[in-house]
Amino acid sequence: MERRPSDGYFLSRVTIATIRVMLVGGWLAWCMQIVLPFLVPILWGGIIATAAYPLVARLAPRRPVLGAIAFGALALGLVVIPTYMFFDSIAEFVTRVGKQWANGELKIPLPKPEVKAWPVVGDRLYTLWMQAVNTPRSVVESHLPQLRDAGRWLLQSLGGLSIGLLQTLFAIVLAVAFLAKAQAARDALVPVAERMAPYHGEHIIELASSTIRAVAKGVLGVAAIQALLAWIGMTVAGVPAAGVWALLVLICAVAQLPSALVMIPVAIYVFASASKGTAIAFAVWALFVGLIDNVLKPLLLGRGAGVPTLVIVIGAIGGMISFGIIGLFVGAVVLGVGYELFAAWVRGDERFSLPPPPVAPRSSPEGTASLE
Repeated sequence: MERRPSDGYFLSRVTIATIRVMLVGGWLAWCMQIVLPFLVPILWGGIIATAAYPLVARLAPRRPVLGAIAFGALALGLVVIPTYMFFDSIAEFVTRVGKQWANGELKIPLPKPEVKAWPVVGDRLYTLWMQAVNTPRSVVESHLPQLRDAGRWLLQSLGGLSIGLLQTLFAIVLAVAFLAKAQAARDALVPVAERMAPYHGEHIIELASSTIRAVAKGVLGVAAIQALLAWIGMTVAGVPAAGVWALLVLICAVAQLPSALVMIPVAIYVFASASKGTAIAFAVWALFVGLIDNVLKPLLLGRGAGVPTLVIVIGAIGGMISFGIIGLFVGAVVLGVGYELFAAWVRGDERFSLPPPPVAPRSSPEGTASLE
């Protein structure tokens, strides 16, 4: 079969196009590999800046740079001070217990006799507790494998928390830069959104911004308030390592899990070790912490985008599995925004549809152009 000249031209064009695609694709993959370690802090910084922009714009409308710097200082204080108190409480607790153990002075509070009468777990809990009081070394030796696993998990969690803290500090710096150049950042994002929905990039930016603010206030804000209130109650009640328990409350609240998963075991400890008045007061406070989200979420969400709870749960848990503790927050917001954009597209929202094509003018019988 005789080969036509057009066949060689076609093969040449295909080869050139394939090489170009491979080079461009490889270059983009290389760029993504370089940017990937900074992707989560950049997203986190953008989320913080978007959520804080209305407040900063209201407080410093004519001096955005000054407002951004003031917000950065406040945000750093809100992150650094609680983190310092959290690690300080852990260090103080571990140091105190370690010294008492080394000197043979470790004193575990006696359980109340009422503990033995608790249903299902009362008798076993009372027996184990008394063994820990009388012979703590034997209890530790008998549960050494479990304690090692718990210690290894705790160290890994603290390491992930430290990385998340560094990423948060970097994200706050980026958020300050985004806020200082808010209009320029928005102008840079609009063309990207235009590629997703031509002629409607502004609407996509507005939808994403409203969703970010709604999720940030209704999920992250409520979780932070619940964790703070839980920490205050546990500190007043004398619960050891209150910062660790408060962090667990924060994680449960972001993942849309009931804070009772953490507060109930703590309340049991308080009932078993503290006075009856303190235990009752803490139980009332724990109930208040668990129910306050039902009041705060409608107030903080306002008329923002309503994202289903399942989406937030999947985003929070998936983000934490993929990116560590900071992914707990970033995942919930990113998946919430993605859900809103996808839902608007499925509904046939006009912001995601192309404008109607222009109508060509037709000539009227008199020879003049007509658009009818």
